[in-house]
Amino acid sequence: MGNHADLAITLRAGTPPDIEQCVSLWVEACAARDGRLIGGIADRARPKFDRSIGWIVALRGEQVEGFVLSTAPGSGMPIDPPDAAVVGLLAVNPKRQARGLGRTLLQAIARQLAEAGYGQAVLHALLDNQPALKLYRNEGWIAVGDEYEHSLLKRPLRTFSRSLRADGLEGTSGG
Repeated sequence: MGNHADLAITLRAGTPPDIEQCVSLWVEACAARDGRLIGGIADRARPKFDRSIGWIVALRGEQVEGFVLSTAPGSGMPIDPPDAAVVGLLAVNPKRQARGLGRTLLQAIARQLAEAGYGQAVLHALLDNQPALKLYRNEGWIAVGDEYEHSLLKRPLRTFSRSLRADGLEGTSGG
């Protein structure tokens, strides 16, 4: 699938043996974001891997340093556009954040979804996660709809949408 600008990082499709590393990384990244571990994070993330339509891991050797996972239209929130793929999980090792790996993963999943024929994707972002919001906006994701409350975290959340037909994503090769 390709290399990240850091040549020691390789991107490839996720596989079942990667699930536990990805779930652990998700829990670690959420704890870093939230300032504490929150119960239920792993249990909510784990089933998404069985329903994935796109899953990319970033590896340094055998260690998962980041990943992104998408699920089929209709698997997100009831307010999501019915034909939009859902980017449900995106995490980078907290020690490697702010180095472009999240951007690389987000671009890679957008290309993969476009190549699979999806015209639109959505993701749901906490409004107090400023680094993530900046990344999403810089990558062409647009806030849609009203704010709502995250069911587990009880914090404001917003849906962001992105056309996958724009900027030559459709029909491009990944890498």
